[in-house]
Amino acid sequence: MMTKPFPGVAAISDDEGVFTLKNAGDMQVTISASNAALCSWRAPDRYGRMADVLRAGPAGPSPASWQGRHAGGGVSLLRMAAGGAATLQVDYHLDDDGSLFIDQRAMAAVPTPLERNPNLCFNLSGGRADAGDHVLQVDADYFVEVDAAGDPVGVAAVGGTPFDFRQPAPIGPRLRWSDPQTRLSGGFAHAFFVRNHFAGGQGVLREVASAFDPGSGRRLEMYTTEAAVLLCAAQRNADGFFLGAHAYPNLRSVAWPLVILQPGQVYRQTTVYRLSLQD
Repeated sequence: MMTKPFPGVAAISDDEGVFTLKNAGDMQVTISASNAALCSWRAPDRYGRMADVLRAGPAGPSPASWQGRHAGGGVSLLRMAAGGAATLQVDYHLDDDGSLFIDQRAMAAVPTPLERNPNLCFNLSGGRADAGDHVLQVDADYFVEVDAAGDPVGVAAVGGTPFDFRQPAPIGPRLRWSDPQTRLSGGFAHAFFVRNHFAGGQGVLREVASAFDPGSGRRLEMYTTEAAVLLCAAQRNADGFFLGAHAYPNLRSVAWPLVILQPGQVYRQTTVYRLSLQD
């Protein structure tokens, strides 16, 4: 189980509409002041070469709707939903060991669907190669099957399918497996149930996935309190892969993963991405 670092570890500056977090290992994370999304994450490879390991993801909420400030050695961003029905806060902290803490907190005045930040898209090679050689591990025995529209249709065991990442495996070869689910989605665009959270709900902060790029030596670990992990990687263009934390998918609704905030309810989520080097 991870614990949050003592506040004030990271050096912070802001410029041209972004907040910048830096740590003692020369990592640099930039966060958009307009949509609270991660813009870039520069980190060294095994040879000390710096590169950005993020790829452009889907747009977040409308620009100019977030208010950001320096807080506790990190960045705190706040957004009011239309009409003031809900408030969403996202806090970023970068630790010296390469851990990026993302804390989300939301409250609602009326029943409101929870808005979520974009998933993070990675290419650990820093653009020197695609993500096909990345070795992925996901701590999940089950995944959610989808139809051609991407809507959930049921739950299946990962065993004997390209979705079995319980043991580390390269992403590229799995994308080439003949499987009806990857054909429907053009690759991976599926939620995985985190072990011990199959019944839904949140749990303690724990490691749920990891990825390793043999070429650069960069290793990514993902920790979350959520019950599901969303993995996206395209068959035709494996330039990067998405890993995002999500609530337990509602298999009776096409709008998933979905959390409906009730009046007075406080929703909290913590997800941590840790970048390091591996031999």
